[in-house]
Amino acid sequence: MSSSPHSPASPDADPAVNPSRDSAALSPLSAAADLPRTWTRYGLTADLYRKLMQCSLPVVARVGSSLSAEQLQQLAACCTVSPDHWLLQDPTAFYDECLRFASSQLWPDFSQALPDDLSRTIPADAIRSLVSATFRRIQAHPQALRLVISENLFDSANLAKRNVLLPDSPGVLQLDRVLMRGHDVGAFRASISAEDLYILILSLCSFPVALGSTFHQLYGMNVTEPANVNGLETLAKDAVLAFLTTPMPASHSGSYTHSSLSMGLGPSVAANLYSGETATSPLLHPDSSSFSDAAPDYPENDPYQHE
Repeated sequence: MSSSPHSPASPDADPAVNPSRDSAALSPLSAAADLPRTWTRYGLTADLYRKLMQCSLPVVARVGSSLSAEQLQQLAACCTVSPDHWLLQDPTAFYDECLRFASSQLWPDFSQALPDDLSRTIPADAIRSLVSATFRRIQAHPQALRLVISENLFDSANLAKRNVLLPDSPGVLQLDRVLMRGHDVGAFRASISAEDLYILILSLCSFPVALGSTFHQLYGMNVTEPANVNGLETLAKDAVLAFLTTPMPASHSGSYTHSSLSMGLGPSVAANLYSGETATSPLLHPDSSSFSDAAPDYPENDPYQHE
């Protein structure tokens, strides 16, 4: 069966794997600001790399790293990449790169969402802008989020035992800065960390992709209708801002969540966030086989692993 130049052959005929559903699929953008740093390794133009990744996301979200040689060849054909290109020779390495790409696609352009000088910004307005930017970015890249969700469900990359370093979102750093500004002026309650806030933002902004179809079936709310899209974005902004400004007493000391040592992060979240602005990319480090507690250790007979 031949493949269309705009849709890769998939493991089955389910239209859910058609990348044309992603409103950002095959984008002609030539800028590489939204690409992981590793894209330069492969000798492809930014546009060709992006096209290959976007065609691949729906497929790898379904089959994980268990890509067959035929599937890799079909992906190469639909993107005019040589099937002998070394990126396509190792399914595991290819899956890792797709995961890095998917993660980077979920980052909004925070330079547009926030002014350079946060000291002149109302903290509540900055939070609303950050939530809106995150929501709209996820809406534009549903296939990227589906792969990230799939990895968390099925652990195809075996993140607990392999040092598959992923680029962290610059959004956490911006949230940290806005939080400090809000604490300084007394706008936000104390004991809220950037990680606490990012968990809430991602959870709310991911809802349409993660649960939209089943929610529609159960309760009749179609998350793709424009009124509901706008309503869900407003809901996310209002909920996050209410969480930051509520006068309710805290039932805990410190932030809600706490970090622990992981392969990709190291011992300090804060140090990693701020050093990341000038430090050499950790993606240049070789893989490690040492154990980390960053993710659960899935048993080999886990029934939820990809087949």
